[in-house]
Amino acid sequence: RFHLAPDASLIWFDADARLHTFSGQTRQMRGSFILTQTSPLQVAEAHVSIDAASLETGNTDRDADMRQDFLEVAKFPTIEFTVLELPMARPATNGNVWDVVLKGQLTVHGVTREVQVPTTVNRAPHGITARGQIYLDIRDFNIRVPRLLLIPMKSEVLVGFEVLARPEP
Repeated sequence: RFHLAPDASLIWFDADARLHTFSGQTRQMRGSFILTQTSPLQVAEAHVSIDAASLETGNTDRDADMRQDFLEVAKFPTIEFTVLELPMARPATNGNVWDVVLKGQLTVHGVTREVQVPTTVNRAPHGITARGQIYLDIRDFNIRVPRLLLIPMKSEVLVGFEVLARPEP
């Protein structure tokens, strides 16, 4: 079993408000997964939970609006991802790096959708790193599209992650 190391992990997003773009991020997450000892490695169980109120864009007013009016973190305090299926991993460059597509359920704003996230996984002596990104349409999660000076933000947001998981002692 491996556990995410929040201090060495990052989940981020990029949004386009047409007049300007902005990014947000958090390190406030917890999660774990179990790997089988087969070759290539297979994920037997995996879950990640993100503290939605911890997402920060570097602008306190925008952060307050995002948390209260759009993510509604008082009602929906977490963003959850559970891996349901991991197809056969393909070696990327050597025996310690694989390209996989994580198929799972993503719950944002109380709405659950199935997603497929292309991910590169690297097994190293200090743990396992995973990097990936996916475009999400916030309307699919019943989040209304924010406006800036009457101009709506694009509803599609790029969400990415770079996480480190360490083996359970």
